[in-house]
Amino acid sequence: MSEVDLIEAVKVLRDEVLVTVEHGDGDPPGAEIFDALIAALTVGGESVPGLDLTLHDAVTRRLAWGDSEEVVLADAEGVFDRVMVAVERALRDPADRMVVIEAITQVAVTVSRVVSLAAVGRASRDRAARLREEMAQRQLKDVLEKQRSSIVRLELETKDS
Repeated sequence: MSEVDLIEAVKVLRDEVLVTVEHGDGDPPGAEIFDALIAALTVGGESVPGLDLTLHDAVTRRLAWGDSEEVVLADAEGVFDRVMVAVERALRDPADRMVVIEAITQVAVTVSRVVSLAAVGRASRDRAARLREEMAQRQLKDVLEKQRSSIVRLELETKDS
């Protein structure tokens, strides 16, 4: 099957893979993953620089809008699993199946990498915020101790006078 025919065959599987019937008019979860699969098949090759940027933006956007890392990874896993089943059923040529399997694997790995980087970044920000809070608490404790000392000193001075 030619590259164009393969891409068209995979595009036909979109509704089945994304289970669009359950989600109505809106984009179903994982639509960006399927779109990245089509992009990977369109560009082909071992490395797809545009795939990384586009998918990174899409995953980062989902995380920014409140989807958890677990939800994004679960969507990627679901799309991956459904693509595997659909490709096994729809494509007869093992070479065509391998091309799609390699592409969806590359997409799934990219999603995992982006989510991992986001989680590490969030953990770093959380740690920095915790350290700032601890420093502020220490500074507050020092100020309160100084005030206490000043109050004791002033009380002693007023008693002596």
